[in-house]
Amino acid sequence: MTIGIIGSGNVGRALGQLFSHVGEQVIISHRHGVASLAPVIAEMRSTVEAGTVADAAKQDIVVLAVPFNALPELPTSVDPKTIIIDATNYYPSRDGDQPALAAHQVTSSELVAKHFGTKKVVKAFNTIAMTKIRSLAKPSQPAGRIAIPIAGDDNAAKQTVTTLIKRIGFDVVDLGSLSDSYPAQADGPLFLFAGDADQIRAQVQH
Repeated sequence: MTIGIIGSGNVGRALGQLFSHVGEQVIISHRHGVASLAPVIAEMRSTVEAGTVADAAKQDIVVLAVPFNALPELPTSVDPKTIIIDATNYYPSRDGDQPALAAHQVTSSELVAKHFGTKKVVKAFNTIAMTKIRSLAKPSQPAGRIAIPIAGDDNAAKQTVTTLIKRIGFDVVDLGSLSDSYPAQADGPLFLFAGDADQIRAQVQH
């Protein structure tokens, strides 16, 4: 299984390091070109390489680690087997006023799925502070782990992402479908909340 990361900011770098620490093959990319990624690759293990956005989008799993307003710039189609991990967050002050999102008539991840024309979108990694995620990961500790909330419409895709999340050192709480992912959005109760699985479930009810 190969992982492509679109975006090389805090989110892309942190996830690239976590994936590479457990031996995953990763291509990290951003819109500024491959050569400018040299400082980023220097921080990574040997299983990470630089590529174009098109290269990253061809991998088995594609992680969106870009601002939500960058979505229109991304490829509009992927291989039907590709799983997309949506780690984006919608901030009206940055991404512009979108009344349907603000009113919870649709979730941001549903718009991501619509953009790519696929049901294999899994919301994940967007609620936890990337400055802390590496220190919170406990890949060799089966108990007492922080849980990552996920949501998605394709059960097989969610299972694949669940396996990846557990491998890098976290538990998982499944919120349901993409339409159920409001608690994990930037205006939801799980945003920047770190807790174990039971605490995550309790926080959803707040």
